[in-house]
Amino acid sequence: MRNRSAAFLAVATVFGLSILTGCGLANTPLQVGTSLSGNWAFTSSSSNIVLNLGFMQGAYEQASAIARLSGSSCVTPTMDILLTGSVGGDNKMMLVSSAFSNGTVLTLQGQVSGDGKGIAGANWSFAGGGCGSLGTATVTATDYSAINGTYTGNFVDGTGTQIAVSSLLQQTSQPDLDGQFSLSGTATFPGDNCFANQPSVTTSLVTGSELSMTYSDPLSGTVLTAVGTFNAAATQLTITNWSITGGKCSGDAGTGSLTVQSQNL
Repeated sequence: MRNRSAAFLAVATVFGLSILTGCGLANTPLQVGTSLSGNWAFTSSSSNIVLNLGFMQGAYEQASAIARLSGSSCVTPTMDILLTGSVGGDNKMMLVSSAFSNGTVLTLQGQVSGDGKGIAGANWSFAGGGCGSLGTATVTATDYSAINGTYTGNFVDGTGTQIAVSSLLQQTSQPDLDGQFSLSGTATFPGDNCFANQPSVTTSLVTGSELSMTYSDPLSGTVLTAVGTFNAAATQLTITNWSITGGKCSGDAGTGSLTVQSQNL
């Protein structure tokens, strides 16, 4: 596994958007192909393996991303995979990883669309090390829009009771050093007495199609944790499980669904 400080240094190096010349002036990197950004997932139809990836920089002479692989025993799902490469003038993308899992190198290729929202003909290739047996495969690349806006719907508890929910959410525009995104926002539960004050998001995670968020109300001591998935357009959030700890509703749990009413683009 990469040493975190080494990974940070590598990403910081890639991120340098200006290089000082001998005259003390800065050279601004040129955008070559269509720029890539945001939260992506690469999936293979022949397996349950998913590569969730956040683009840190997408076509300014060099492209870079941080990814995590799930669905395979060859690597832990929390191992960061650093990829660097380019998007050429013909919009062909090639990213090559630093070695991970005892020497595996991952190559990711595809044809970037003109708007930067799609990658056609994508494929991955794992060579050497612990993940080399995954080999080469054609994969589907999905660009997941940011979760931004007002979402309303219902949570349903174990007795079938519906709880109205309105949630204002905003996703970070840039991934963190693990290639993942986070949310900020608040929620209201009209007619529900579990919270003394309007709870706010205190911890969260968005990666690929998956999301998790924790709402906290310090006054009542109520904490609600929700996990689930969302569609590529980020218009529908499917809560596969929510649960409450603390406060008068501790122990309540269930499922839910939220639909966007207005998006902050």
